[in-house]
Parts: sequence; structure tokens; C-alpha cells
Amino acid sequence: MLINRIDIQLENEDSIWVATSELLPGCISSGKSEPEAILNFQEAAKAHLETLRDTGRPIPIAFRSKFVLVA
Repeated sequence: MLINRIDIQLENEDSIWVATSELLPGCISSGKSEPEAILNFQEAAKAHLETLRDTGRPIPIAFRSKFVLVA
């Protein structure tokens, strides 16, 4: 798990759970339930970090030691 559950904010918007985290600005995901939104957010976070790496943008400090970037 890239981001601990405690660092993920969940909001219910019209019966859809939206997940975000202040640790990874710009990354957002959703699901029909809280667990689904959290799982989807973990997958989105991985893709978000890979995109940052692939485009040469900096990895947020919170993930530099957790996320192994393999070229």
C-alpha cells in the first residue's frame, strides 16, 4: 500500500465515494464503496507517481523512500 488509509480523505458525492490525499496533490479516484475508492486510489497513486517519473517531474518527498522507481 503506497498510502496509509489514514492519509486518504473520503467524501460521498451523490452515492459515489471520492478519494484524495494531501500527500499526492492532483491524484483523485472514486468507487461505489469506501473500500473500492481506497483500492482505486492506491492504483491511481501508483500511476500518478509513474507519470511524474516518466515526465521528469519531482516525486513528492513523502514517496521518495516508499516508491521504488524502476526505469
